Amino acid sequence: MPYSKNPNLIEKDTDTGLLIFDTRSGRMMELNATAKLLWKKSNAKFEAEDLKKIIQDNCVSVKNLEADLADFIKNALKHGLVSENGED
Repeated sequence: MPYSKNPNLIEKDTDTGLLIFDTRSGRMMELNATAKLLWKKSNAKFEAEDLKKIIQDNCVSVKNLEADLADFIKNALKHGLVSENGED
């Protein structure tokens, strides 16, 4: 399934991850270092397989990869950071 990043976001790097502020909803979310890596290296439109490749190319351990990616996408959808079907 394709996903699209919300175009109304402001990003701020932190020592431990990334803060993302949605200017439309007023919500903010903090990403940990792994989620920050996924966010920064993914395109505006992406699929779960793209995220899997980012992890495989950049991380040593991929033990719980499928579950971790599903959790990342679920939380990104919940907080309005992305939308399903590649729609802005």
